Amino acid sequence: MGVSEGAIKLYFELFDRGLFKNIESVVEMGSQELHLTKDAFEGLVAAAGITNYREEDFPDLPNWPEQPRSSSKPFYEMLGAKKYSSIDLNGEHGSIPLDLNQPLTDASLWGKYDLVADHGTNEHVFNVVEAYRTMHRLCKPGGLMVHMQDVYGGNGYYNFDTAFFEGMASANGYRILFSSFVLNLMRKYLNVPEIRKQKAGTLDSRQRDQFLIPLSQELIEVINWSKDHAELGICYVFQKQSDDDFKIAYQGSFQSEDQGNLGYQLQFLPNPPSRTYIPLLVADLERELGAIRGGVVARHLLGRVKKRLKSRLRLR
Repeated sequence: MGVSEGAIKLYFELFDRGLFKNIESVVEMGSQELHLTKDAFEGLVAAAGITNYREEDFPDLPNWPEQPRSSSKPFYEMLGAKKYSSIDLNGEHGSIPLDLNQPLTDASLWGKYDLVADHGTNEHVFNVVEAYRTMHRLCKPGGLMVHMQDVYGGNGYYNFDTAFFEGMASANGYRILFSSFVLNLMRKYLNVPEIRKQKAGTLDSRQRDQFLIPLSQELIEVINWSKDHAELGICYVFQKQSDDDFKIAYQGSFQSEDQGNLGYQLQFLPNPPSRTYIPLLVADLERELGAIRGGVVARHLLGRVKKRLKSRLRLR
């Protein structure tokens, strides 16, 4: 499991947007490593204008894809985080040895972290909803949750799509700060002799060229999946808005019925640019309808009729 080239690009974009100003503590789902070459990493650092990169902080980075690999901890520290943790039953890289299939009952960890990140761990947790509940509980109100998962070509129990993350956001009132597909195109390491000796076609002998692209079905349909050796991931960045416990999402009208409202309306917000789902409460709708008088409705309908007549006359 690792922080890939696409994830590095994402974090540098969030950093450039000023969203790391208040990130002092980070926890990752799974013991994570940096999964890219030293040259690729340093190229992204230079392109992002990061000035405090120190080569000595990443001593294992040149080993990729061999072992040992560089922990992701110094990467987050480079972006300003003062505290770093990870949760993994294997205990690697000093991770907290907890079983993500089980509820997080240690209240001392609730609301402790400014950033909670999942770079492909939750797909390997059979009780996947519990893993996302744990992320929610670990995150402070106002903190960020980064999700990067597979849509096509994954190796875990689950694949994910937009409906899963949009539903989770609406159920829990998250602000969606970023969303995209992650397109993975494979290429061989042809210029590294020691890697060229590895068995051709293995995962570690290939480098992912990763691109963050819009959530557009039309773009996805252009890809020749058999020819381009492509894999597709998905990325969402949520901002937690309250200290309420995690709520299960329901599709269709079931969620609104469970939470006592008429549904959800998408609302776009500034500072930072984001979107969220606003519940439509019965009391609010009754109040709005009561404020509308018959004359107002009549003038509104008359205005729409006039506009339609004018457009038809222009067409003639």
